[in-house]
Amino acid sequence: MTKRLILAFVFLSWHLVACSNGDSGISSGLPDKPSAEEDSPGTETISEEMRVKITGEDLYISAKLDAKTDILYWFKKCMFNELFTFYRVGTIDNNMPAPVTLPDASPTSLLNLAYSDNIGPFNITGYGWCGGNHPYLDEVTQTARNIGYRIYIDGKEIKTDLSTLTKEIKIEVINEIMNPSKADTSSGKTLLNEILCIETVNYSIYRNNIQVLVTHEFQNESPVTVQMYYGMQSMFDKETHTLTANGKYVDWTVQKDVSTFTKKEYPSFRRFIEKSANAYQSSYLFADGLGNHEEISDDDIIFIGNSSNKTYHKIIADREHKKGDIIHWSGVYTWFKSPVSDDDDLLCYEGVIDNKKVLFIDCKKSVDRTIQLPVNYTKKSFTIIEKSKSITITGNKVTAKGLKIVSDGSGSCVITFD
Repeated sequence: MTKRLILAFVFLSWHLVACSNGDSGISSGLPDKPSAEEDSPGTETISEEMRVKITGEDLYISAKLDAKTDILYWFKKCMFNELFTFYRVGTIDNNMPAPVTLPDASPTSLLNLAYSDNIGPFNITGYGWCGGNHPYLDEVTQTARNIGYRIYIDGKEIKTDLSTLTKEIKIEVINEIMNPSKADTSSGKTLLNEILCIETVNYSIYRNNIQVLVTHEFQNESPVTVQMYYGMQSMFDKETHTLTANGKYVDWTVQKDVSTFTKKEYPSFRRFIEKSANAYQSSYLFADGLGNHEEISDDDIIFIGNSSNKTYHKIIADREHKKGDIIHWSGVYTWFKSPVSDDDDLLCYEGVIDNKKVLFIDCKKSVDRTIQLPVNYTKKSFTIIEKSKSITITGNKVTAKGLKIVSDGSGSCVITFD
């Protein structure tokens, strides 16, 4: 056999083996399939990176949600007032360790869609809603406008189309919310020329979390009364149950039975979790600024469920604001499919706050047990940043057995890891 025939035979044999392994050179949009040992990677093998694609005014992000699922985010100008925010959140199957290479793919399961507000509008007494998804009373005139937004990846502002991997995505959005109490109708159509406030929204995205800081700087010379402001809202898709940490619904409650409760009844409430057949969503309002609930009275409602298929934190009621006032709130949205634990005793799930891993623990009743955590938590030190009086956690380090927790009745805690 000649040397040329031998080389041809070797090449043909290699090509047949490669094709049988699926290496045809054609990309499916998923990462390359790992070896058999990596088919179902554990938490420790999942990539911490996010894949980003910027096309014009559309920002797409994919990240690992768990070993078998990715979460997909789509930021764009949306809602009635065309404000830049997260428009769609969904999931897509992917059992590879890295996120899908096409973050603009259509999700197989929808989690959240901004057909209404996710960052709430103001209701001005006597003049209706302004900001978010709301038009003026005439149902035609916009009540807010986007002034601009900036996208930062690994600390660098991005001004062009881009596709890359990153561990840090930050977005700054500036909107003007117009003053409905100063509508000008002299020309025969409604004009809103006076600015009520400058709205600055800062988003920090890390895998299954969107952390939010919202600031409003009021510009109106004549005071207005803010009848209602919800701030952090949820449009979780097809939720079936809700649980309110330190609230009325300490265990999973069927959605049709979820209603409201007041600040006086549950003064420590600042977090609710919803679940569907596909996933969970947590909406955690931090205890700073409006999150202290100082701008609602004790007898006022602090939580609203089952309103137009949405769930709300309420953080302002019947308070006057004028030029010079500056208010803010902050919090984090967290999505997950695989909680650490969700049983008769408690719910425990993972999140991220300020780039630090966090465990949220919600005891549904009296508990005395050790929560078995993923192996990568073993020997990790933690700090309790929030805890009900009913809960006791011994020590500040996770043991090989897990995390020991004792609760005298229902209660919640949040712990962060360095």
